[in-house]
Amino acid sequence: MQGRFLFRSSGSGPHAVQVKVCGFTDEKNISSVASLPIDAAGFVLFRKSSRYVPSDRLDSLIRMLPERVTPVLLFVNPDPDEVSAVTRRHPEVLLQFHGEETPEFCRAFGLPYMKAVHFEKPGDLLRAEARYPDAAAILADCPAPDSGAVPGGNGTAFDWELARSEAASLTLPLVLAGGLNAENAAAAYSLLHPAALDVSSGVEDSPGIKSRQKIQDFLGALR
Repeated sequence: MQGRFLFRSSGSGPHAVQVKVCGFTDEKNISSVASLPIDAAGFVLFRKSSRYVPSDRLDSLIRMLPERVTPVLLFVNPDPDEVSAVTRRHPEVLLQFHGEETPEFCRAFGLPYMKAVHFEKPGDLLRAEARYPDAAAILADCPAPDSGAVPGGNGTAFDWELARSEAASLTLPLVLAGGLNAENAAAAYSLLHPAALDVSSGVEDSPGIKSRQKIQDFLGALR
């Protein structure tokens, strides 16, 4: 996956791995970290999430992003009208589908998308790639810790070693999420060589509020 840039910028470190910080909820918080060399910023449009952003607030949040930062909109089994309404206002975004959306659903909006896979066993990533061949990337995340948990942002990693061989076999870019932080980011990259790392709770002071220092530490760990 090295050298394949999923987002607008060209990677924030010598390994050329890109970094997406997911779950922003506050304009001042975005402003406080906007000068840091992140590559993408994620916004969660899933009402059950503690990082949920109502669609009518997206305008002001996305406006705070530097041009080099790709806005990513995360949906979980959304109504198609909701996705259409948001993407009409923001055609520049990358979509992220984190539920059981079909390939037909994901491609219906005419925008690039990432498809999340809740990795449980070897073969999950390759099966997802075969099912979603037109995805911009496959995003590997851990399964929800329990049946009532919200997908993503749970601070839990899956067993990366189980995904090692098939990660190297993927044709599509791989984005790695789940339980990432400054302490394990370099090891995760060294093991799976993803195109991008997607971090949320690992760089937060509280849900939806990112820590400038923790983001700096995360980026520093990749240099």
